[in-house]
Amino acid sequence: MRLYGDDFATAVYRTLRAAHPAALTRSRSVTHLAAPAFAGAMMGRQVLGAIPVERRVLLFAALVVAGHPQLEGRTIAESFRPGAWRVIALDTSAPEERRPDLAAAPEEARIPEAGLVWDLHPGYVLKAQDRVVLAATRRGLAELLGRGTVSASGT
Repeated sequence: MRLYGDDFATAVYRTLRAAHPAALTRSRSVTHLAAPAFAGAMMGRQVLGAIPVERRVLLFAALVVAGHPQLEGRTIAESFRPGAWRVIALDTSAPEERRPDLAAAPEEARIPEAGLVWDLHPGYVLKAQDRVVLAATRRGLAELLGRGTVSASGT
């Protein structure tokens, strides 16, 4: 069954999940299944990966803090925007030694492994030269990148 209304489709999904918790499959739409790949392609190289969460997409992206007032000069705790984004890791590699694309596999030993710190202190103040890994909604990442909303259907 195709469900175009996002609110209705979410209600049907949750109802099926509650009624049949042991079921191996639930209803999925082609649009919903393609959304992570589409979101990643739309956002460019910053996106490391995307996963569907219910009827939304959660993006993982690498972003240099400079020029992003929502991040620059703020602590990890202050930079968190519920429902939009959260800093989940900090790349401690020197800017000149960073891999240009964290999603790409390093070429043998010529490119060092990324020095990602995942256990961040909430009081750490983000500096312009820092590169962070974010978990973000499509709408949240679009806001951070200054692109406005990505899709009328949500995040």
